[in-house]
Amino acid sequence: LIFGVGNGAGVTFGGIGSTYLYSNYGPRYPSLFSGCAAILGCFPMWFMLNYNFNSGNGNNGIDNGESRGSLLIFILISLLAGVLSGITGPIVKSTLQNVTLPQMRGQAFALLNTFDDFGRGLGPAFVAWMIENMGGRQKAFNIGVDGWIFCGILNGMLFWTVEKDEENVRSAVESMLIQHKDCISTGGFVEEESLEEKSSLHQDWSVKDNSVSILDILEVSRFT
Repeated sequence: LIFGVGNGAGVTFGGIGSTYLYSNYGPRYPSLFSGCAAILGCFPMWFMLNYNFNSGNGNNGIDNGESRGSLLIFILISLLAGVLSGITGPIVKSTLQNVTLPQMRGQAFALLNTFDDFGRGLGPAFVAWMIENMGGRQKAFNIGVDGWIFCGILNGMLFWTVEKDEENVRSAVESMLIQHKDCISTGGFVEEESLEEKSSLHQDWSVKDNSVSILDILEVSRFT
């Protein structure tokens, strides 16, 4: 229950933190934030998996003050693990949307959900195999948490690629929007050379016109 509450708080914090980092430092830092959170989340998870709750003195540590202190520590660690585990989700989804062309986003999110569900289905079977072959549940779960490190590294590597990917998508959307507007104004398709010339003239188009409106992007998606 405590872990679930922390996870919900982590999802919210991840969204707010990602927005702040993107607005103030650019598109690279949300992915770095996501990767660091995934790796740091391993440590409270390992603590919970290896913590001996009944290690206190007297009555198995159930009725004394040390046990109550240990319970409080365990709750705080569980909450922290939940927060760190929830940060990655919203950042991954927003990053995927930003680096995918509008007409390709359905396929991209379909693949994301497919692999996500595949992991949920395969994960328990893989952990069950490790429990049987690696000497018990504790060792198996400790090894399973190592996957978060791999997840964090992959998210962190986006730091070097996401900015260029977003710029490519932005340029492609602007080119499609220019082509679409020209087709509407001329009643037909424009010549390729003319389109390239207009694209060069509109290199700073998004800056001059502040931004591409949501309606324009949706219209481009429908047209393509």
